[in-house]
Amino acid sequence: MFDTSLEYKLVQIKRNRFIDKESYLKEYIYRFYRHNSKCCIKYIVSVKTYENGLMTLDYYPKLNLTPKFNSLYDIQDLRYRMLTRQNSFGVIGGTILDIMLEVNNQTGNNVWGFLAANLPDETLNSNNKRYQVYKEVLRRTFIHHFEVFGNKENSAIFMIPKAKALDVVKIIEQYEQIFSEIN
Repeated sequence: MFDTSLEYKLVQIKRNRFIDKESYLKEYIYRFYRHNSKCCIKYIVSVKTYENGLMTLDYYPKLNLTPKFNSLYDIQDLRYRMLTRQNSFGVIGGTILDIMLEVNNQTGNNVWGFLAANLPDETLNSNNKRYQVYKEVLRRTFIHHFEVFGNKENSAIFMIPKAKALDVVKIIEQYEQIFSEIN
């Protein structure tokens, strides 16, 4: 399912010189396009590197896929999203995994932290579908080299190499600081 990926491109590497609110060192910005017969969607992937080899990854489509509240087009927007398969994660997930491997090779960093965002109808993190899916995909993909575990309370997912398994508590504390900067 995630063995195919789309063509992606490194667009920019930004150093954090002027933003005092966040402590990242560099940000790698990638882009790729998802084409089909009905549309073309541009996706942005942002990988931020931090001290001690920590990294975070965010991705999002470059257009607004959320229907507006109290709009006459709510149902049409959702139908359009389903027809164009904008919700399917297979090829998009494969592309993101390829980008993760490329950044690992470029930087030598190999500790990842993710926040799985809630959808508007998900009030609790315990029923967060993205958290459950992302955690299982990462666990199955990197089962031999990484320990993948999560924290249901804040929908955080951590991917730590098995060689660094003794430093788990320290790494999680550092990620708590990073995630507090982001939110």
